[in-house]
Amino acid sequence: MSVKVSLNLPKGLFTAEDSMRLALNTVATVKLRTSKGIDANGKAFKDYSDTPLSVPTKGARLKPKGGVPSKSGASVYYSGGYQQYKEESRQRGGGSDSAEVDLVLSGNMMNNFVVLEASQNGFKVGLTSEAQYGYYVNQEREFIGLTDKDVDILVKAFEIDLRSKLK
Repeated sequence: MSVKVSLNLPKGLFTAEDSMRLALNTVATVKLRTSKGIDANGKAFKDYSDTPLSVPTKGARLKPKGGVPSKSGASVYYSGGYQQYKEESRQRGGGSDSAEVDLVLSGNMMNNFVVLEASQNGFKVGLTSEAQYGYYVNQEREFIGLTDKDVDILVKAFEIDLRSKLK
């Protein structure tokens, strides 16, 4: 699942480069909103789970820190669930640029939310093959999409670009 935007504008007025710029602004808008803990519907993301869990020490996208290591050392137990694992493993140190629920653990998913294609006729944004699990995350916490506020900001930016071309 990716998001495709189709445009029908005069050839001389809107180029593939313009489309790429709009697509990059769209990706940046989604990432910024997500870092603030807001979903594609303008609502706060639901809290992370506090159901106890064990995280393997090998193969985890973010090396477990804190928690209670197992006797074998193969995993770390978090009585406060994923919420505790994320907080302790990230070691944000109190101040943070992002919300508690920002969909960033290792950074892989958001780093792989990109412009997949852009042409004069439109663009497609989505996740690369390195982060396909992000589509599952999107089912639980919808981040791929634009709020009305996001659309307003992008339309205004597009309008400014278009006006400068018309001069």
